[in-house]
Amino acid sequence: MIIAMMIFFIVANLALGFWSARRTKNSKDYMLGDRKMGTGVLIFTTFATSLGAGDMLGYPALGYIQGWSSLHFILAMPVVIIIMALTVGKRYYDLKVTTISDLVCRIYGENKYLRIIPSICISLGMLSWLAAQYSAFGKTLNLLTGADPLIGLLIGAALFISYTVVGGLVSVIYTDVLQGLFLAIGVIAVFIAVTMHGGGFVEVQQGLPADYSTFIGPVGTITILMFWLNKGLSRFTNFPYWQRIGSAKDAKTGIRGIILGMVVTGILGVALALTGMAAYKINPGGMSDPEMIFAEYSVSLFPKWLAGFFLGALWAAILSSAAGFLNSSTTLLGHDLWFKVIKKGQRSEGALLKDLRIITLVIGVGTLLIAWLVPSVLSLFIWAGVWLTPPLIPVLCAAIFDRKGDKIPKNYLILSMILSGIVGVVFEMIPSLKALLSGGTIPAFVTSLVIILIGAMVGYFDKKHHNNINTQRVL
Repeated sequence: MIIAMMIFFIVANLALGFWSARRTKNSKDYMLGDRKMGTGVLIFTTFATSLGAGDMLGYPALGYIQGWSSLHFILAMPVVIIIMALTVGKRYYDLKVTTISDLVCRIYGENKYLRIIPSICISLGMLSWLAAQYSAFGKTLNLLTGADPLIGLLIGAALFISYTVVGGLVSVIYTDVLQGLFLAIGVIAVFIAVTMHGGGFVEVQQGLPADYSTFIGPVGTITILMFWLNKGLSRFTNFPYWQRIGSAKDAKTGIRGIILGMVVTGILGVALALTGMAAYKINPGGMSDPEMIFAEYSVSLFPKWLAGFFLGALWAAILSSAAGFLNSSTTLLGHDLWFKVIKKGQRSEGALLKDLRIITLVIGVGTLLIAWLVPSVLSLFIWAGVWLTPPLIPVLCAAIFDRKGDKIPKNYLILSMILSGIVGVVFEMIPSLKALLSGGTIPAFVTSLVIILIGAMVGYFDKKHHNNINTQRVL
């Protein structure tokens, strides 16, 4: 019965993905959904994309191991993305750009470095998260059937790659709605069942160790502070959420959809952590693999047909995140690198849509092969994605608030991205420096910010100097 429910889930996603692909008529539809998405759809696609394999497997494990202090790790991203939507969302939407590099080039003029560097840096993070979903497919199918994890990996990959290649963001968003329903119902139902099995919420909380019941917990204040800084800086440029703002029918709808979607993300994340705490009360320290709490209790506490539904929720989380990361990577690399730089913007609409589908297939299959055959490369992607994206924040803020593009010389923007990347590598490679600030994220961000501020001062004095010269000529 469990397998039958999973097969139903797979068929339903394929049907919805290919049906919604009929709405994809051109490259704008493929990358931005033709800017027609409403609030409800955006809420679903936001939280469905946010809760991926790492979250569905990792959040219960965090609750099991850390108790209430795990909420810092769970709520950091929703808080940061809400701040992003409130501060830069309207400006980003109003400029009608496709990518973050588009935003920078729209303000400061077309430049291959300003276009390539942000897109490649952000894509590295997207590809690492995409690859992480592949292993989760195999792990969950192995739990269900005992089958080789490679089989689950291949089935999951074939499923989301197929409808993402055909329909782009339109198919991704509409399948997110179905996957979001599975995900939300499954998370809440499993949370309630495991908590009741542990004796109820109050008894579960009373049964936790003392350090589990505080928001500092066993990890300590410094670890939590450094996590907020690192997580916040590395998630601000998370492109799927910028992309969803751009896909909305208007700026207000986009911002509202992202904020409400992140609120749901936070609620479901807390429910997953509380599920882990209840599992600790039931089996303190005895879980061989805390990451499998959600899957194991779905199977042990529910009838088989319901267990299949809730494990479908686990696969829904993996599928929605994988498809979202795949389409976002295609949008960044296909639009900025292929279309704008290599083809110099000279491509017919029909040819560009075909190109985007090919690029999606290449990225999907290529990442699959890396995850399967050379998994060590993934650590490089993750490592680079974490410290290469924070330095982009000062550049993006400059583009958002420098409305005429005349306050900061372009060369300082390029210099900030290059030098901050070098600083990030140094802090990551030297153990004593890495221990000082938990890696290269913070020093890379500070380096970028300082260079941007210097550029702003240089721009100010240059402008003032030119104004003085013009005044003297008039006199």
